[in-house]
Amino acid sequence: MKNSKITFLFIPVIILTMVPFKNSFAQIPLKRVLQRVTIPAHGDLRGLIDTIGFPHTAKQMDFIGNYCEHKEKDEFLNNNKKYNLSDSTPFIFGISPHDDYTLAGRTAVHIQRHIHAKTVILIGNAHWSETFGIRDKLIFGDFKFWRGPYGKVKISPYRDEITAHLPAKDYVVNRTVIETEHSLEALVPFLQYFNRQVEIIPILFPFTHWNKMNDLAEDLVNAVSKIIKENNLTLGKDVAVLCSSDGMHYGDYGWSYYNYHPFGCNAAGYQKAMDYDAALVTKFLTDKITIEKDHQLFDSLIDEQNISHYKVTWCGRFSITFAVNFVTRLMNEVEHRNLTGYFLRHSSGLNDAWVPVRKLHMGITGDVNLHHFVTYFAVGFK
Repeated sequence: MKNSKITFLFIPVIILTMVPFKNSFAQIPLKRVLQRVTIPAHGDLRGLIDTIGFPHTAKQMDFIGNYCEHKEKDEFLNNNKKYNLSDSTPFIFGISPHDDYTLAGRTAVHIQRHIHAKTVILIGNAHWSETFGIRDKLIFGDFKFWRGPYGKVKISPYRDEITAHLPAKDYVVNRTVIETEHSLEALVPFLQYFNRQVEIIPILFPFTHWNKMNDLAEDLVNAVSKIIKENNLTLGKDVAVLCSSDGMHYGDYGWSYYNYHPFGCNAAGYQKAMDYDAALVTKFLTDKITIEKDHQLFDSLIDEQNISHYKVTWCGRFSITFAVNFVTRLMNEVEHRNLTGYFLRHSSGLNDAWVPVRKLHMGITGDVNLHHFVTYFAVGFK
């Protein structure tokens, strides 16, 4: 979500009908993509795209982190009791939203607080990959540091080891794609808030066919598992994976490339959209995770005959299905067991009181109303 204007609403609860919707996907011109950078890169240090929606100073992140932890403390306790967790439980893998912190921060904190590993592999959707003409490949950058609110965030040296172990046909190194993509930039402030020493391995994932996705996941597992075994690393403790994705981009107004509103743009349609969103998460991303289940999610979100067509407008429909595929295989290879998913929180820009960030010179970067909203979910896996 990245546009203008607001309407602030609280919506009552109503009931669901599950109806997929297909449409084509078109991306913005390269000139507009390049104009998205707010703070340019400097040498080996990546710049920033969004200094309004995402915190970039310690003062901003301290306030947001403390506020979200305080507001969500009761829900933390409920999840701990429901799933037999504790505040110190490390997740091996998580899915976090990447929208403006005032809208999505209270959801993101639920998974970010459980990412304890020193090295975090970040997997994000490449929103503009079609503009760059990249499909069916992993996208890496060549920066040595990213900017965080508390200072530089180091790129793990394992990144270069991973690419050294990957077949050359599997990936590209493209600084411009990495520099102009916000999906992973959004994860860094919370990661650094909870762990000042965190090191990251950013990977963007573009439009990719299912069979090729399987091949890429297998090759990435071979590379990462080799590093884990050679260095006696433990999943969750030393290495974790965090995937970036917002949920539905819903509505009939203000979208540059989506046109998704199968339930209508009123209060009843809003609730049906939320219910369908939650049903997808519950059915495909919780309990025991399998490759077959992941393939069913892929088919629910994407037209397999033409992957340019979406069925549901999760912007991370490719990044989520790839990350789940990869981590499911990694768990089988390293720990010889299945992955289990836990649905921690679900929300939208219309669902919560917003995190009050105006005094921090932050805000929202898009419309929020019944005709234009985004859904968010946090899911943890161990």
